[in-house]
Amino acid sequence: MLHPKLLVKLIELRKILERPVYITSGYRCFEYNQKVGGIANSYHCIGLAADIKVNNINLTELLGYAEEIDFNGIGFYEKKNFLHLDVRPTKRTRWRE
Repeated sequence: MLHPKLLVKLIELRKILERPVYITSGYRCFEYNQKVGGIANSYHCIGLAADIKVNNINLTELLGYAEEIDFNGIGFYEKKNFLHLDVRPTKRTRWRE
């Protein structure tokens, strides 16, 4: 259910890091998205977004790699220790928790 453009970028990230990239939240149906507090027009609901973790790598360092790969949307969730990455068709967007 994930868009091929997103998968290509996630695979690129995994190759650069030379370690597994864990998707903690990928595609979400609208009901589940609402249940977990996602925004109504979440890119998760159309397969364009994934929340990820990578073991034994600093989240700030992971953010740098995600920037190099140029994901269109990057959300930095330091308290919950994950990055939101997406391939939205609109302009680049960055945000913090």
